[in-house]
Amino acid sequence: MQLLMMWIPFVFTLSVLTYASIFDLKKRKVSNRVWLFAYPIGCIMTLTKLTVSLLDVQTVFVSLGVSMVLGLVLFCSGFYGGADVKAIVFMGLTIPTIPHTFNTPLGFSALPVVLAVFFISTILSLIWPLSIFTLNLKDLLIKKVPMFDGIKLTLRQKVLLLFTARYISLTQLESLRYFPAETVVLQEKNGEPTRKLLHFVKAETNLQKCLDKLKEHSELYQNGVLASPTIPTMVFFTIALTIVPLCA
Repeated sequence: MQLLMMWIPFVFTLSVLTYASIFDLKKRKVSNRVWLFAYPIGCIMTLTKLTVSLLDVQTVFVSLGVSMVLGLVLFCSGFYGGADVKAIVFMGLTIPTIPHTFNTPLGFSALPVVLAVFFISTILSLIWPLSIFTLNLKDLLIKKVPMFDGIKLTLRQKVLLLFTARYISLTQLESLRYFPAETVVLQEKNGEPTRKLLHFVKAETNLQKCLDKLKEHSELYQNGVLASPTIPTMVFFTIALTIVPLCA
């Protein structure tokens, strides 16, 4: 019975994150209704575990504190969007600890769940650029795609783009499954529009506004535009949470 009471919050949290991930992949945002539904249930589950002594108050406060600080720092730095912060705090509230079923030597059971999820999701997200690099090499060497034509870039910037951006059409960019990796600036001397590399795009950036700015100067992008293919952080959270029990 105690084991069941430990696993139900985990399965519920994983289900909520899975639904939020699908929503995020389709709409590039997660409705607040998801969290209005999930938070009260998560709170009830945690209070129940406190009542029957499956959790102690200190563990809950540590988990919540870590999740709030981590979410706030990464949101303010632009790496997380609002839904990502809500998801990580939700995990901190609902599953402060992982059910201990598997005996493995990795030691993640000593960490708050949100930290374990953060570490694993970060590692998973770092693997993603390797697939982008492979596709870009294929385009450059086999298809002879003019990826860097029409924009001034240093060698370091070109190498960085090989791992982070793809050369796509403006129509593809309209799907909002990409973050633009460049923008348009007007030259001071003659006011001519010029393509300029974007080094960082915050998670909460208005992608439609960025796209509209590029479309105003569509003549610069007749062959294509540099854009970063994105997988929502929520997806990496979900995969990471699935892996965590194996490392507990």
